[in-house]
Amino acid sequence: MIGALTAVAFLAAAPIVAYAMDWCGLGIRPFAVLPVSLAVAAGVFLLTRHAVESDYEETIAFAAIVVAVLAWLLWLARPSLLPLGSGPDLAHHLLLIDYIERHAALPHDPQLGAILGEMVSYTPGTHLLATLAGAWTRTGGFRAVYPIVALSVALKAGLVFLIARRMMPAGAPRTPFAVTAALLLFVPRDYFIGSFGEASFLAQVVSELFAVAMWLAVVLWDERPSAFAAALFALSGMATFLAWPVNLGPPMLVFAAAVAFRTDVGLRARVSDLVLAVAPIAAIAAIHASGRLYALVIVRVPGFVAYPTIAMFGWWFLLIASAGVVAAATQRRARTTTLLVAAITVQAAVLYMVATMDGAARPYMALKMAFLVIYPLAVAASLTLAWIWTVVQVRLKPSRALSSEGFSRTLSWTFVAILAIAIARPLVAAPRPKPVVSTPLYLAGAWARANVAPGCVDYLVNNLYTAYWLHLSVLGNARATPRSGDDDTYQPRQTLNRWILGGGVPHAIAEDFEGLPKDIRTSVDVVARFGPAAVVKRRGPWSCS
Repeated sequence: MIGALTAVAFLAAAPIVAYAMDWCGLGIRPFAVLPVSLAVAAGVFLLTRHAVESDYEETIAFAAIVVAVLAWLLWLARPSLLPLGSGPDLAHHLLLIDYIERHAALPHDPQLGAILGEMVSYTPGTHLLATLAGAWTRTGGFRAVYPIVALSVALKAGLVFLIARRMMPAGAPRTPFAVTAALLLFVPRDYFIGSFGEASFLAQVVSELFAVAMWLAVVLWDERPSAFAAALFALSGMATFLAWPVNLGPPMLVFAAAVAFRTDVGLRARVSDLVLAVAPIAAIAAIHASGRLYALVIVRVPGFVAYPTIAMFGWWFLLIASAGVVAAATQRRARTTTLLVAAITVQAAVLYMVATMDGAARPYMALKMAFLVIYPLAVAASLTLAWIWTVVQVRLKPSRALSSEGFSRTLSWTFVAILAIAIARPLVAAPRPKPVVSTPLYLAGAWARANVAPGCVDYLVNNLYTAYWLHLSVLGNARATPRSGDDDTYQPRQTLNRWILGGGVPHAIAEDFEGLPKDIRTSVDVVARFGPAAVVKRRGPWSCS
């Protein structure tokens, strides 16, 4: 628990401190942010040792989960460790990271919307984390963003384990069945891994880490009301808002409900903790909203997210999770699980009504709540398994040898191992995702941005989202230009035709120069080469407005 809260505190403090520095007019100074963030993490470390009970078994299991998940995610992205997802969101997020790196500040002028689009008012927590990590490691935000996302996913799995362990029924081996909660996250793979491995919901994925940390803070407060737990909630809540504020509502509803239910605690103490937990979040939300009220339309933005299906979750996962949600409502230590599922459902319903009233073709934000609900469902499913275990033990009334603690733990760990193998097999068998971005293309684009007219470059690449990323976030072209808004700018087939037929812009970035048609290779000059990628120039006439 100590290591978990310390790590989350550091990752939460870093973007908050950077955001505050920028708001004060100091700009973003990564090596000034670092000692302050470390100090916050050290404070949480010291306070956690006295305020929260933990043990070595819990610590070892948490560390094993985080290391295993992180290692697997880094293995998926080897050797480049670049973002795996696709879609326009990837280019938009990398565009904001690039802007922050180049200007050492956040965008404040609304007129920058012509360059950044909606990212001019986007909450920048994830982008600040990537920029800071890139500066600290001397790698740059482009290379740091995927490891940050992977770390957030690994920590989420560890936090889910910690939450489930504190809710386990008496008589069940706590650690083994809590580990199943982390394992079960991989069953609805489209939501746990697909959110960044296929789509590019980078900010949302990082925000989920802090939203789950808010839930853990509620669990700690409900277990033992304290200002420390309320402060943890506030820190995680501010980071949730800065990363992706849509995830903020459900944990806040759960905390309010938990405070209301603890009638054995004095009203003054409960109100004090509630104010301590909510006021900092409200303050940072008010600061960001100042001058950006137009950005509230984020809850109505269009986009594509698939409608949830039973197959996307797994029927057996939904079955045992639903049973756990119902049963958790009757257990004091587990009730926040049911409350969180209910809060997510309420927010999804509200977002659905807003989208419907606005005439949206698809309730985009409402559908995105499915990504958050998998965490309480995984905990609920693990509780179901633990309750079944305890019932079976009582009903069968095994012999003294079979009912010993040592045998029970061995049998439970055997069950966990079997479950892990069953869940891991399809994950290992699945083909590795192929990123639409690459280091050679990034270097070629950076060279082109510095040496030719960025608006006069074509993209001889295999994927339209690769071209979109190069055009916006690498070459820095404004989004509000006719060429940026023309789909033909990014379509691979149309671009090949333009370079075979002649005419058009003078330069192009080729993803694989040797793989280009002979008609193109023999009619261009290579002006820069970066492994398989190249920047080429036409030999014949060209035009570029």
